[in-house]
Amino acid sequence: MFQNLKSKSSSSRPRMSVLFLVSAFLVGGYCVQAELEILDGVAVIVNDSVVMVSEIEREYELTLAELAGMGATNFPPKDQIIEQVTERLILESIQIQEAGWRGIVVTDEEVTNVVRETARQQFDMSIEEFRELLAEQGMPYNQFREDLHRKALLEKVQQRLVGPRVHISAQDVEEFRALPYFDYLAADRFRVGHILITHDDSDTTSASELQTRAEDLVEQLREGADFATMAVNHSAASTALEGGDLDWRRAEELPQLFVEEVLKMEVGDVSDPIRNERGLHIIKLTDKQSATRDQEETLVRHILIRPSAIKTEVAAKKELEAIRQQIVDGEEFEELAQEHSDDLSARDGGDLGWTNGETLDPIFLDVMNTTEIGELSEVFASAYGWHILEVLDRRVTDVTEQVLDRFAFNALANRLFEEAFQDWLQEIRAEAFVKVVRKSF
Repeated sequence: MFQNLKSKSSSSRPRMSVLFLVSAFLVGGYCVQAELEILDGVAVIVNDSVVMVSEIEREYELTLAELAGMGATNFPPKDQIIEQVTERLILESIQIQEAGWRGIVVTDEEVTNVVRETARQQFDMSIEEFRELLAEQGMPYNQFREDLHRKALLEKVQQRLVGPRVHISAQDVEEFRALPYFDYLAADRFRVGHILITHDDSDTTSASELQTRAEDLVEQLREGADFATMAVNHSAASTALEGGDLDWRRAEELPQLFVEEVLKMEVGDVSDPIRNERGLHIIKLTDKQSATRDQEETLVRHILIRPSAIKTEVAAKKELEAIRQQIVDGEEFEELAQEHSDDLSARDGGDLGWTNGETLDPIFLDVMNTTEIGELSEVFASAYGWHILEVLDRRVTDVTEQVLDRFAFNALANRLFEEAFQDWLQEIRAEAFVKVVRKSF
């Protein structure tokens, strides 16, 4: 089965989510395109590419909009934010060049699919209606598509180049399930805010002064200070510009340093400073979700045609459209899957078995969830290639041993992916030629 193992690290986050790309332009009066009136030029040379001044300024304005959307009011100095967004753009540029060198692409049709789902799910609109809404708010549709294309390309290159570094055995899964806190991991999800207090080499702050500073922040937070604002102004973590938000994670997806503390916390609690070699960490449990033991599962089968060096995206799509027509005309899905599908499930006639969707590509999952029992989907694109799927049945079931094994596997995979991703980022950053041309803005 194909997996969707994706890092949630902010350094991997390509600018921002699709939802924020929409809300930044439709909410709160932030029309970044109209406000940017600057003289452009090269800011950073990155291998064979460049980061432009306009890119950094636009990222800066979008970051301010995102922070304002989270309720932050007091922002750090502009040069501090500029430094962080510049490094983010450098890392993105390196990854996009890696995609180009390795022939990894995102097609216009894949972007259109994301736009269509964004319009349908978040605004209950068609693409045409959504496009009109963007135009009314001063957001160029082409710019919106460019941002989505960039986001999708970054996700695909991370999946293709980091995913193969993650290896998990049956014994790994068994040992993970035997951990005393596994039941907690399988049961709940947590939303955690994080602030890292540290000092750089030029800072002469003593350990005791750093402790006092962290304790003062904890006191302010417990008295009601806004966590997002405090993170933006004081955190040295990579999530600072996201208000310290680590997003929804199960306990096993949290940094190991935080797990024991988070499991003891109630929603709204702020921890005492937690020390490690990086500095002092302050965490807040902002929300918690308890998992139900009942899950809806879908019995689904599919056929995947992957583009390759000798098969273009258009050719792959046409091939699958012809296969779909054969099924409509009465030929057996199972036989055609065995003969043509590029997925490992081909040997089982494309059968993916019962799934709750946790391991599936998000686009595949959405098509599966919107397809009726007995219905054959239209041809659609995901990060893996072109698909058709057929939903055979649905059921609501208790969590089984198989589901728990899959949960353990995914938990380990996500944790190892995060570690492998950070290692990979350091490797490609160290190997890249980076020259800052313009330091002040």
